[in-house]
Amino acid sequence: MNTLAIITKIELKKLFQRKDSWLMFTILLVPILYSVGLASNSDVITYTGAGNITAIGFAIVGRSLASEIENKSIRLYVNRIGVRKLIYGGKELALLIFSVFIDILLVITSIAFYYAVLIHNPKVASGIFYDSNVGMEIMQIVCNCIFWLTTIFLVMLMATKLKTLVCVGVYMILYIIMNLMSYIDGIKYLSPLHYIVAASSNSSQIMFSTILFSIYAICVGILFTHIGIRKIEKMDL
Repeated sequence: MNTLAIITKIELKKLFQRKDSWLMFTILLVPILYSVGLASNSDVITYTGAGNITAIGFAIVGRSLASEIENKSIRLYVNRIGVRKLIYGGKELALLIFSVFIDILLVITSIAFYYAVLIHNPKVASGIFYDSNVGMEIMQIVCNCIFWLTTIFLVMLMATKLKTLVCVGVYMILYIIMNLMSYIDGIKYLSPLHYIVAASSNSSQIMFSTILFSIYAICVGILFTHIGIRKIEKMDL
């Protein structure tokens, strides 16, 4: 097993062992509460906590690198491995895998509660697994997953310069800016949130938007990872 794979495995194990990482699983409450609320014929069901739940994820992302730089525990990696780009890459890859795992678990939970709870209320659930909207729904899932991955690239880069709490605060400010940018013609394509909006609008160009977002994420990932590696290689650890 090569060094990058070993580091990734160690970081994944650390993620699943940390208690704060398990806070990420609170996002699974969204489909559960929606299902229970709709099944019980609740008149008003709204959810405005997306920013709060994902902020937990951003804190975990930032803590993975920023906290180890703050408390100097990353020196153990540096002394044992020596190649800093492998340390950065391993941590980033572990977070990407962890994010995809959460996304898959969210989809499975949503489907499970659809059939376990909502199926008994024909007013809100048809019981049909595959219909004409399945393509759009898959693209929405893909775009949300890509957004999480893009977030990891960004916050990992910020973690090389900022402390944990500052990293989260700066990201929340950037999130607001990106949200505003997503509605401004000319610059909206620079905001990852624009593609989330496009995927949710039932547009005829949803496939094109998803492909464009994938290209966007790949370019951002390569650029931010390259900059992050260069920064950590120059740091006095």
